[in-house]
Amino acid sequence: MEGYYIAAGVLVGWACLLSLIGVMREDFPGSQKATRLVGITSAVLVAATIGLAIYLSATEEHEKGGDGHAALTPWV
Repeated sequence: MEGYYIAAGVLVGWACLLSLIGVMREDFPGSQKATRLVGITSAVLVAATIGLAIYLSATEEHEKGGDGHAALTPWV
């Protein structure tokens, strides 16, 4: 699952960077080409994060020896 956390962290960093630049510069992104580049980069990062989450959850090996999910364990 580490790959997902890395991709999600990069996506969060990208979103924070875009927010910071957008607040500081009124004309961000400055051109049509820059707008497309920002949009494509954002879409690729989102798709990679979602894809990794789906792939890693589908191929994850489950731990043996447990009685079930922790959320279903009664509080004692």
